[in-house]
Amino acid sequence: MSNRLDLSNLLNEISLRITAYQLSQVIEYIKLLFEANQTTNLTAITDYNEALVKHIYDSLLIMTLPEFKTAKNIIDVGSGGGLPSIPLAICNPEKRMVSLEATQKKINFQNTVACKLQLINLFPIWGRAEEVAKQVDRRERYDLAIARAVAPLNILAELTIPFIKLHGYAIFYKGKEAENEILKGESAVNTLGAEIIGVQSFTLPCNYGSRVLITARKSGLTSASYPRKPGVPKKKPL
Repeated sequence: MSNRLDLSNLLNEISLRITAYQLSQVIEYIKLLFEANQTTNLTAITDYNEALVKHIYDSLLIMTLPEFKTAKNIIDVGSGGGLPSIPLAICNPEKRMVSLEATQKKINFQNTVACKLQLINLFPIWGRAEEVAKQVDRRERYDLAIARAVAPLNILAELTIPFIKLHGYAIFYKGKEAENEILKGESAVNTLGAEIIGVQSFTLPCNYGSRVLITARKSGLTSASYPRKPGVPKKKPL
């Protein structure tokens, strides 16, 4: 289709480069996402160009940040149908990408994609962040935790920061409400042993909206009392 957007050109404009093979893989991922979406609720988006911008381009924006570039072991908390973990795994084969999601059907889809696209650096995990973050082999083991899930910062902080090793980072994908979320959520970030060190704003192509990436750095160990039991962070945010 001649009216399809060219992802490579869009990424070139923000100094990101992907290979022709990686481009073919992200396009195949969109195809698989649309197919699976007919039976499993994975996305509200059904238009190819919109998916290319709001799912793929948006997921890859984090590649412009130095904290992502230096990270080798990454966990995506609340990854849904594999966003941003799958596009990032495709375009960064040298990084280990753990994708954590609490809904079994969504993890099944991610496993299918990982198999079909031969993503040997993608590790989908079924579980709740509140429980998985208590596991010895997961707690404070990651260079970077990322979250694109739709939840306020003060909730996401409790579900992500316990995964990060000392001096590691968390990056949160937010929209135009980011400034207000920082005002309400910064104390939660601090309580968990981290501090906000950066806020980067982006305008998505073709009038598809905006994206804000909030970066936090972990400067102290997280108290063993966090995260609290499943459901508590959402019901009683820090």
